[in-house]
Amino acid sequence: MPTSDAIVMLREGHKEIRRLIRSYRLGEDPEAVDQLLRALAVYTYIECEGMYPRVSVLAPETEPTILALREEHHIAEVLAAELHEMRPEDVSYDAKARLLMDIVERHMDTEDNALFPHVRAAVGRRELREIGAWLSTLSERAPLRPHRPSRQQIWDAVAA
Repeated sequence: MPTSDAIVMLREGHKEIRRLIRSYRLGEDPEAVDQLLRALAVYTYIECEGMYPRVSVLAPETEPTILALREEHHIAEVLAAELHEMRPEDVSYDAKARLLMDIVERHMDTEDNALFPHVRAAVGRRELREIGAWLSTLSERAPLRPHRPSRQQIWDAVAA
């Protein structure tokens, strides 16, 4: 991931994720789900470890949106971990993959249409480049496969 503005980087990630979703839905690429799961593992990591914490500090008014986006990440992580353990011929594989894709598309739409425009207006260009550099660093050490959230993370989500 080349270093640039954080929003530009994340929108580029959205394009790749949308391409993989489209490829699966059209039946063009049987490996699309595996590729999507890898992309989502990296994307989730850099957002939750890099973008969201920094934006919460620089634009605290975005916190309610970020909390909702984190919950979507949690749901997507659970589905991704389950899909990762399944085979494409399993009876619920396609339904689970499509549900994950629907959640991810909704998530990206919220970021593109609600979060990113607000962040672009509230956060300076220099800060967005610094966040972008940090996201690039994080992407190099991000997990390459989904992980099942711990029971404590699940209980924390239920309690919230």
